[in-house]
Amino acid sequence: MIRSPGNPQVRTIRRLRSSRGRRNTDLLLLEGPHLAKAAAEAGLTLRHLLVTHDFQARHAELIDHVEHESGTRAASIDPARLREQADADAPQGIAAIAEPPRTWKTAQGTAPVLDPGLHLYVDGVQDPGNLGAMARSAEAAGAASLLLSPGTARPGHPRALRASAGSLLRIQLWTDVGVDQLPPGARCLALTPHSLDPESPPSVPLFSSDGEPVPLSPTDSIVLAEAYRPHSWIAPIFSSPFPLSLPSNP
Repeated sequence: MIRSPGNPQVRTIRRLRSSRGRRNTDLLLLEGPHLAKAAAEAGLTLRHLLVTHDFQARHAELIDHVEHESGTRAASIDPARLREQADADAPQGIAAIAEPPRTWKTAQGTAPVLDPGLHLYVDGVQDPGNLGAMARSAEAAGAASLLLSPGTARPGHPRALRASAGSLLRIQLWTDVGVDQLPPGARCLALTPHSLDPESPPSVPLFSSDGEPVPLSPTDSIVLAEAYRPHSWIAPIFSSPFPLSLPSNP
């Protein structure tokens, strides 16, 4: 059983809890049974799988499934040690250290290639929990990918991963995507939740539109841009939203 605070696996968890530690590694800290199971089923490489004796006794079938899917054997860890190192307020007795999904890419040096379908561009979201919730919603809506601007919260933050309920491990993701890197052929819609008039509803302008509805085809690459800071590229902002009709099978 792992008890020592100097154990290499314990030290890795401790590093992944800090932003500085995460900058120096690509590894992910996945806490809780849902994320461990999602990671294994998504084909992620698990470097370590740590479980408490009590969790192993109550969830043997789940652990067997994660071990079988990932090819990684679980190691027993002292509950007090896991609670001490965990990022979650209420550790659930299982944690995994994993390599990031192969579907995560960076746009630094290369522009993202977007397949036809719906894509969500997230600009300026600072709260990792909000990012995770947006990833969950994007996956539920059938989005083909999630695009994150420079300066947006990082998808590898433990809180973002927990809030995504596994969606960040499954959806195609691009980081550090500048607005000028969005493919010129994509249909770009801007969702602006923070109008200058706090009582006005969010508007949904099409970048190249004069305010009239634009027909969208299932072969289009449709980019919804969720902006949390003012940008000139969002203009013009219409005083009221125009009808938006997405393809039934984006």
